[in-house]
Amino acid sequence: MNPDKIWSSVIGLGDTFASRTGKKYTVTDIRDDGGFTITRASTDKAVRISGRMLGRMLTRIGDGESFAYQANATKGGISYTVAIEAGVVYALRDLLTQDDANRRYVVGGAQ
Repeated sequence: MNPDKIWSSVIGLGDTFASRTGKKYTVTDIRDDGGFTITRASTDKAVRISGRMLGRMLTRIGDGESFAYQANATKGGISYTVAIEAGVVYALRDLLTQDDANRRYVVGGAQ
């Protein structure tokens, strides 16, 4: 399988989901680099989730890392922005679980 297309099995054009803060997003573009674009329903603002970012996150998940809520990668998170964090978590939803008590995403998928 082409690594750039790996997300096609879990991300679909028109998919909708909510961030942990309850904001609604829709997948509005599937990118050739393996990434995708999401648009926030309430503001119509779009952000791009790159295939490269998703690949780096898979590596970090493979290393058993957990990810702090709304922190950039250098501070142990995914991204400071809720939108990018939400998009990455949506793509990796089968691999991560929210741990609200410790304000982190942990490796392990839905439980």
